[in-house]
Amino acid sequence: MRGCVKGLFIGFILLTFSSLLLAQDGLMRKVVDVPHVDPTAITVDGLMNETEWQNGGQANLVTESGYEIYANYYGRELSEPDYDAYYARLLWSVDTLFLFIHIDEFVNDSTDLFWHGQWTGDQLFVSLSSRLGMDMDTNYTYQGNAFAIPEGPYHFWILGDTITFNCGNPVGIPDAFRCALGDTVEEAVFDAASIARWGVHIDKTGGIWDLEMAIYNPGINAQSAIGFNLGGSTGSQAFYDWSVINWGYGDAYGYYTWQPNVPDDPFAIPATAGASGDPGFDNLRTSKNWAVLYFDPNMATGIGSRDAGPNVASGFLLDQNYPNPFNPKTTIRFKLAEKGSVKLSVFNAAGQLVTRLIDNQRYTAGSYLVSWDASHLASGVYFYELMVNGAKDTKKMVLMK
Repeated sequence: MRGCVKGLFIGFILLTFSSLLLAQDGLMRKVVDVPHVDPTAITVDGLMNETEWQNGGQANLVTESGYEIYANYYGRELSEPDYDAYYARLLWSVDTLFLFIHIDEFVNDSTDLFWHGQWTGDQLFVSLSSRLGMDMDTNYTYQGNAFAIPEGPYHFWILGDTITFNCGNPVGIPDAFRCALGDTVEEAVFDAASIARWGVHIDKTGGIWDLEMAIYNPGINAQSAIGFNLGGSTGSQAFYDWSVINWGYGDAYGYYTWQPNVPDDPFAIPATAGASGDPGFDNLRTSKNWAVLYFDPNMATGIGSRDAGPNVASGFLLDQNYPNPFNPKTTIRFKLAEKGSVKLSVFNAAGQLVTRLIDNQRYTAGSYLVSWDASHLASGVYFYELMVNGAKDTKKMVLMK
């Protein structure tokens, strides 16, 4: 039955990555250039001991240099998230994403690695999609969209060394994803091992939780891209026990997400996340703010980037928009060499401001994509200006209807 559901999904709504990306006016996504690797070089055992990982694409949530995480206090008094370190490394081969995640959680009288089932304690969501911007669960059942595998959007549900979809519980299947008109199959159990293999290393005394995965995705190939995000929740045995005594039930988790975030301000609500104050929304409910993984055929686990250039050393690099000329949508890519305050504006040929795609928002170092829809404007020459920490660069683009 699962193969039938997957086949229907591919035929029903298969879209290219670029068309989905361009459908969202003014939305910025972080881009991670992922190096290619020989799949025989990686042993999926939960240990990042192959040299190829040293130059993998990076998702850094908590490091010595700062924070790239949006977290929730969840009723606790916290000055920073409950982690000494939290990062991921990424590599690719055809049809496969290799992923290593290192989590180093505080271990003291109130925090530790703690798994006690769904919605309690430490949870990890690994989210992927070949279709960005789609809502995952409008009925608030938080079932992980497993019926959409392998194209997505969906997320793995990970508790310790147990990796599942929806913790092995049945997942409701929307009408559009069933095999045939009038099909009575309304829910099914989906097996994470059908598209992934993994190894896990856990040291509860030290708070170390390492995960290595090889994930099948048919959208992964040279110069292709997919959406990706990391998120989950943190908790502790001590808080769980306290909640049982004081509330009458066990409850011990607070959500976090990698994208979106405000750099070095982990409890601030990002502008793109709205005012919900719920980081879980961006992993459990929608793929709107996920990052983009670009599968670079030229990196081959070597240090570098496909858009590196001399201007990066001075702070930032602004690429030519693509396509150009365009009608009516285009994408602007830029790269930050360091953290900065970013403003991205579009002007007409007379120098008048047409729109501000980014308005003095802070972002971490890395590559970013911004889409723009000019369907409401007349054909002609326009200019886009990127300003980072007071320095700026301008390029010309042509709208041709």
